Amino acid sequence: MSTRPTFLTLLALFLFAPSAYGQDHGLALDSLRRTTPSGQYADPASFFRMHGYTTLSYTANGPDVGKEEGTIPKILVNGVSPRTGENESGFRSDAALFVGGEPFDGVGTVLEIHFVGNALNPVLTEAKFTYQLADTDQHELSASGGRFWWPFGIHNKEWFSSLNTFPVMSLAGAEVVPAHYNEVGLMAEGASLLSDTWGINYVGAIGNGVPSFDVMPNVTETASDADSNRSVTGRFALVHGGALGLELGFSGAAGGLREGLDPSQPVDNVHRYDASYTAYGPDLTLTWSKVALSAYWYHSSEELTEAPLPELTRDGFTIESTYRVPITNNDRLSSFGLHARVSRAEEDNLAGGVYRRLGYSGAMSLAVTRAFDIRLAYVLQQEELDAPEVSNNILSLSFTAKF
Repeated sequence: MSTRPTFLTLLALFLFAPSAYGQDHGLALDSLRRTTPSGQYADPASFFRMHGYTTLSYTANGPDVGKEEGTIPKILVNGVSPRTGENESGFRSDAALFVGGEPFDGVGTVLEIHFVGNALNPVLTEAKFTYQLADTDQHELSASGGRFWWPFGIHNKEWFSSLNTFPVMSLAGAEVVPAHYNEVGLMAEGASLLSDTWGINYVGAIGNGVPSFDVMPNVTETASDADSNRSVTGRFALVHGGALGLELGFSGAAGGLREGLDPSQPVDNVHRYDASYTAYGPDLTLTWSKVALSAYWYHSSEELTEAPLPELTRDGFTIESTYRVPITNNDRLSSFGLHARVSRAEEDNLAGGVYRRLGYSGAMSLAVTRAFDIRLAYVLQQEELDAPEVSNNILSLSFTAKF
């Protein structure tokens, strides 16, 4: 199976397009840093800072949303009703709280808690300290420890309803690599200026890893190491700043998932078997005037011991675009946006089949202020090859307030 994009074309665009977009305005070191979902809340100039958001959504769902084979994570959509066996649509809330600061020069902390759906089950997604190792006009390097979002690719922002325009994860971000991966371990990251308009950022991490490609085991079973293996992750990116902003990254990761045989699991369940994984893929982010574009392609393999198949492979891509128009001379409205996303994922299963899923999404957004957004989105999902066809399209209206 293969869904490789024309990577060389993207590379050529990255290297040769900037000169076509007029005068470059230079690149600051702080704009080179790797973008993270919680990064916007980490202000090194603040002794203490607290931010957050809350989202209310109403979704009209197909009755089978949540019943798909290998259910796709849906951050703003309710699950299947235990009484009717179908998705009954309705309201859902999502909220997050970010606390951080730098109480001492060069030492910072970030704490991030998510409250998704059921307020009795908050999820601790980040709790890390950071120590500045080097900080000059041209270079910076820091070390972090604790719990942090897996530094692979650019898809982690999709878990945040304040950043994801759509009510669901993209298929490639949810299925091709381990989902909701909050690593526990050590991480080093840095950035360097190469010229007035070019620079690099990089990150490496080692940690306990996760036990699965599925969401719930990864959320509930990462407090301690379940095997004797470690996961290693790295990403390197080349960045161009100016009128046309570009970032071209490449990520790689490998590690253990599960150790030993679990005879309590059925033979057709991957959680029964000893397993390790590898993953890699490029990503591209582009911004120019009112337009933003992001794209990534991921490939992974899950190597199994004593299973019906020795390996399960997965690959897929996501392309997302935004066109945002500022609204001037209006005290109540800030901007209007049009959004589109296309995603595709293919994955093997233990029965020897291949599931292929395609997602086509469109949305309109209205920024009432810089801290209050309204979004109307529609997600069309299709199943191909051995994936059972289900009724799982989604219409969503959501409201997000940030502080």
